[in-house]
Amino acid sequence: MPRPLPLQKFFPWPADSAEAGIALMLLTTATFAGSDSIVKGIGSAVPIVALLWVRYLFQAVVLGVWQVRRGLDAFRNARPVKLQILRAFLLLLNSASTFAGLRYLPLPVTTSLAMMAPLITTLLAATILNEAVPRSKWALVILGFIGMLMVVRPGSGEFTWTVVFPIAAATTFACFQVVSSKLSKTGDPVTTNFITALVATVALTVLVWADQNSVLPEIGNVRFGSWMAVLAMASVATFGQMMMLQALRRTPLAVLTPFGYAQLAFATLYSWMFFGQVPDFWMAAGMCVIAISGIGTVMLHGRSRTSPGASPATGEVD
Repeated sequence: MPRPLPLQKFFPWPADSAEAGIALMLLTTATFAGSDSIVKGIGSAVPIVALLWVRYLFQAVVLGVWQVRRGLDAFRNARPVKLQILRAFLLLLNSASTFAGLRYLPLPVTTSLAMMAPLITTLLAATILNEAVPRSKWALVILGFIGMLMVVRPGSGEFTWTVVFPIAAATTFACFQVVSSKLSKTGDPVTTNFITALVATVALTVLVWADQNSVLPEIGNVRFGSWMAVLAMASVATFGQMMMLQALRRTPLAVLTPFGYAQLAFATLYSWMFFGQVPDFWMAAGMCVIAISGIGTVMLHGRSRTSPGASPATGEVD
């Protein structure tokens, strides 16, 4: 297996401590927000299918090299295959929805709405999995919905139907979490993420080949500078995935997940630095309400995860 990162050079605590895991999680949120910022900056200069293809091809190559170093034995726990494939397609749909949302909406808005996933997971648990959901969780779901209305403000004229993209991202990510929770019981996280990237890359390659008459001319018109930005986005996103894996090796996911909402703060900072977009009062208040409801949902889930029928919280930020 690869050597652990030399965190002692950067952090004032032991590399295998929970504090190091939290620091790595914060670094992960910063990199994911940075990746989204690059996508926002690219805009419509690159077709979404090309963005996705480079994103997952890069991750598949990096994690593939990591897998070779670890040995092929890691693939023994890569079952069930159907869930692995389903997980890949759910994450691919999540990325496509996020990228589409970033083209039309401010970065903090896309990020905050996409982070309603824990609330949607609660709805799925109650409606599809028939799990018993306490009133406290339902209250947080309602609170999160109020926060979404504060951000979107239907009828204000500031946002259009394009808000469906980050909401779709949150929905697909909630489904992705449910599938990931089942795979986490037996699967290896590095192997699972490699298979996800590989399946996504193959699916996108088939999509480009099937629609090559319209897609390839668009890709051919992309400028060199835009391709460099795409490569930077893929590098940053893959680095974030690797940081998350390192964080999960040191700290339980139930502890790390609330810190994932730091991505909202980084998204707001980057939006101000790079695009000059600052959330107004209601948008900022709505983002805070969504963050509070999401963190509260995660904390309540962490308390009840040892009860009969409870499923472990799991998932990724991006």
